[in-house]
Amino acid sequence: METVAARIHGAIKEQIIEGRYPPGARITEQNVAAEFSTSRTPVREAMRQLVADGFVRFKPNSGTVVREWSTEEMRQIFELRILIESEIAGHAAQRITDAEIAQLAGIQDDIESGGADTDPENAARIGRLNREFHRILAQASHNERLIAMLASAIEMPIVQQTFRRYTPQRLARSFSHHRELIDALTARDSAWARSVMSSHIHSAKQTLLGEQKHGNT
Repeated sequence: METVAARIHGAIKEQIIEGRYPPGARITEQNVAAEFSTSRTPVREAMRQLVADGFVRFKPNSGTVVREWSTEEMRQIFELRILIESEIAGHAAQRITDAEIAQLAGIQDDIESGGADTDPENAARIGRLNREFHRILAQASHNERLIAMLASAIEMPIVQQTFRRYTPQRLARSFSHHRELIDALTARDSAWARSVMSSHIHSAKQTLLGEQKHGNT
């Protein structure tokens, strides 16, 4: 049974991913306790786990704040994803079942059901479905070590917020990457799957790094 602390942890994590708490925002125990109608004890436990997960940090005289990411940190996270997820896609191409491919196609249909609309609500919806798409693909690789390595990289909030930063053109390109990836998996072509996944994540990396560069100029 889910504990109160676990429920708070999951809810705050999702709110950070979806941008309700932007980087640098302060999260107070008092406000969270009031929101969830609970004492501060489970809130503290949830906050400790969010710190461990890399979503928030404790700052002297500021309390708990949503973690901010430097350009170099973003670059490192996405370069790690390129290595791990490309390899996962290659393994998955050899091991994925027809049922899993159909599941990915169904999720992609849902992802595209709202079109390339980049409003916050649709972006958040796409982000949740995208996480499920990549989770199923990872499980289809049946490589537990790669899956474990990916979990720590892909759960970073900066990764999960990518869709909130896309233009309609970049969002449409992401859709195309997913469709081509499904084609590569259907063909059981590991080299093709690796190549598409690498392009997919390179594109996401440039979206974030380009915005970061623009914001610093």
